[in-house]
Amino acid sequence: MRNILITGGTGLLGSSLVKRLLDNQEIEYVVVPTTNIKSKTSIDLMGIKSDRLNLIGGDIRDYDFVQRMFNEYEFDTIFHLGAVSEVRKCQSNAKLAYDTNIGGTINLLETARMYEDIKAIVVSSSDKAYGRCELPYSEEDPLDGKGIYEVSKSCQDLIARSYFYNYDMPVAVTRCSNLYGGADMNFSRIIPNTIRSILNNKSPLIWTGAENFIREFLHVDDAVSAYLSIAENIDITKGNAYNIGSGEKITIGNLVTKILDKMPTDVKIEYRERTFPEISNQYLDSSKIKRDTGWEAEIKLDEGLSKTIEAYGSIFGRKEND
Repeated sequence: MRNILITGGTGLLGSSLVKRLLDNQEIEYVVVPTTNIKSKTSIDLMGIKSDRLNLIGGDIRDYDFVQRMFNEYEFDTIFHLGAVSEVRKCQSNAKLAYDTNIGGTINLLETARMYEDIKAIVVSSSDKAYGRCELPYSEEDPLDGKGIYEVSKSCQDLIARSYFYNYDMPVAVTRCSNLYGGADMNFSRIIPNTIRSILNNKSPLIWTGAENFIREFLHVDDAVSAYLSIAENIDITKGNAYNIGSGEKITIGNLVTKILDKMPTDVKIEYRERTFPEISNQYLDSSKIKRDTGWEAEIKLDEGLSKTIEAYGSIFGRKEND
């Protein structure tokens, strides 16, 4: 890997991947297209600055833009993380979700198909692509999304692997469990929203009924290592989908309680009625990626939450206004 494209590179996972790659002096440049080039992103929060990082304004829904980007830069590795990932946003705007998550993926892969020098393409799907299969999810399970976000990821996943099967492109797909880390600006996610609320002396929110939902959480540093292991072993991983999880399961109620116990506060949990569909229980069998690349998660949830709370405390202090 020397010349790298990362879509979604200003988010938590993308920024963490950018930082890890730029720490490697053998990387010539990293290109990150973004529609929010003037907004404060995870890249800014992490203090990532390098003359080898190229932030360019553009939208993966724009096929002409994607083609111009490929003509301007010579990529050998692509990490496609760009997506509308907020479940509620997808539910309220299905066209945006499908245009971005499905159409953007097609634009990227169709353009990449015209270039022969690309050695590895890692496409980010999601554990939500499985829908409501038996647990733990296995890569052999059918993709059966029902909600808008789930369907968009089921389709994206199948489309990405179709480019391997039909065109022998070096494409692999990831299906991560819920990511967290100390520079996540997506406050629709339970961990950053809970920490931010407590830092502001406000009650953390749980949707009524969701307190018993079971989830699996993966620290972003472990996710970065997994993505790199897939790209570095593309001769083995191409054409495959990989579950990426920590192996630790916890209910939403216990998760929020664990965060409360780690932060000095008197606030109590607030329960609010949920107005959008959500899968109740989700967790993964991640043995396949360990077998094929040797990767496995190293950061336990208790340690990861402590690191994340400390990071948000440094970023926002006790008085953060958003």
